Amino acid sequence: MGNRRSVAPESAGGAKKSQDKKRRGRIGEFVRGVRGELKKVNWPGREQLRQSTAVVLIVVFILGVYVAAWDFVFQSLARLVFL
Repeated sequence: MGNRRSVAPESAGGAKKSQDKKRRGRIGEFVRGVRGELKKVNWPGREQLRQSTAVVLIVVFILGVYVAAWDFVFQSLARLVFL
């Protein structure tokens, strides 16, 4: 409330346009920076992508079996204790 400035009606449109240009300039600069950084990225090839996907799927499958086994063990123990 103390930081508000009153702007004369005739200069309000000019100030807003100036702020819009600054904002567009910053957005454009950001987009150019993002594009530049994306060009620096070392993207994986098709074969590397397949190998990485296979490793992830195998690890997820193994961890799923591991968790299911422990779930079965604890479920069996809970039946013995509570029934």
